[in-house]
Amino acid sequence: MALPSAMPVARVGVGGSVVLGGGRSVLPAASTGVAGRLPSALPRWGIGAGRGDVVNRAVRSMPMSAPRVRIACIVLAATVPGCLTLRKDHDALAARVAELERAQAEQARTLKVTLDKADELSRILEEKVAEAEALLRRNQADLGMRVEELEVAVETLRGLVENAEYVAQAGGQELAELRRDLDVRLTKLEEKLNEATNIPEGKEALWAEALRREQSGRHQAARKLWRIYVSRYPNDPKVAEAKFHVGLTYFSERDYRAALGEFYQIIQQHPDAPILVDALYYSGLGFARLGQCANAIAYFKAIERPKVGAPDKVKEAARKQIRRLEADDGTICADKDEKSAGAAGKLGAESAASTAASKGRRTPKRRK
Repeated sequence: MALPSAMPVARVGVGGSVVLGGGRSVLPAASTGVAGRLPSALPRWGIGAGRGDVVNRAVRSMPMSAPRVRIACIVLAATVPGCLTLRKDHDALAARVAELERAQAEQARTLKVTLDKADELSRILEEKVAEAEALLRRNQADLGMRVEELEVAVETLRGLVENAEYVAQAGGQELAELRRDLDVRLTKLEEKLNEATNIPEGKEALWAEALRREQSGRHQAARKLWRIYVSRYPNDPKVAEAKFHVGLTYFSERDYRAALGEFYQIIQQHPDAPILVDALYYSGLGFARLGQCANAIAYFKAIERPKVGAPDKVKEAARKQIRRLEADDGTICADKDEKSAGAAGKLGAESAASTAASKGRRTPKRRK
């Protein structure tokens, strides 16, 4: 078995003395007897009396010679290092245990401080949550009313935006037509000059010519004369009807959005005109053609209001349209699942009902 690395190396020095690894002579020469001096040196190296006696007896049984001295050195080297190594390991282990105990105590103190802080934060959080719940319960009723008011405002705003889009589209359509007219005039100057000379000068003649062109299917040419009539005679009682014919030409061309823009301007600008009933009815038809049945039904229902003053024949026609749209299976209506559907129709119908005069309205000329 190999000796520990810390074991001192023994050798025989000058005169037969025993010398350990550091070069110190610990046993005298053989003249005084190795066995006689060995027990007195063993306690200094950590060897007890009993163990020294064993070594002493073993040495005494040997003859006093160089081999005897070597054997004594080997026995001594095998005994001393084990005790020294155990004592050193014991001290190191004790120091490590003390260090671990100090670290554990420090961790326990830190954990206690952390838990105390967590308890305090939990208590504060519970108080804040209780305050928030109490505040929420107090304001729940007011919040519900405010949400309802906000929904109404949003619906009204949506209706304004939709109607503004129709008006803007009608204006944009008019501008596009004016540009096309300008291009035609530049390329076909002579033809347009002749056409300009054929515009009637009198009010009645202008009306008759515009109506003739419309009935013959020349909708764009008729629309031009209707606009000339409006610009020449802005205060004429039939201005609202001329504007209605402008919308009717768009309707005949299936440009329903532009037509709705013209009809909505009549509702806003001429609420007392007899043509108001026609504008409401054709607005309902236009929205139905676009698949917006909620808006269409709102306009048809507005015709039945007493303030509008629609004839019974027109009311019955409106009811028929309402029944047809309500029974639709999706063939006509495309807004069945839209939550905000009907905002534009409600706004236009309310505007017509609130500003219309109580006098009678004439029966619309045409129903589709």
